[in-house]
Amino acid sequence: MCNYIYKELSCQHHYHLVESWCPKYIETQKRCPPTIVSKQYWGDDICAACRERRQPSKAPWAKMIKRPSSRRLPTYPSYPYPPSCQISTR
Repeated sequence: MCNYIYKELSCQHHYHLVESWCPKYIETQKRCPPTIVSKQYWGDDICAACRERRQPSKAPWAKMIKRPSSRRLPTYPSYPYPPSCQISTR
């Protein structure tokens, strides 16, 4: 059986980290049911997903996106209809 370490973070998420693979896994590349050999509590750490939710990353490309200065909908110029689409008022 493969040996795993149970790592719990302060955000209540947890990971199963492999401590060592068993000979059966090395031969077949199929995982065994986890055998927890150690439990660790990392009280000062939070997972990457929770860290991202608390403080969104500053994406390097975000400053290159040109956003409108106001929240108005864009206005488009009016173009004349082609003759085949015009309504006659006879």
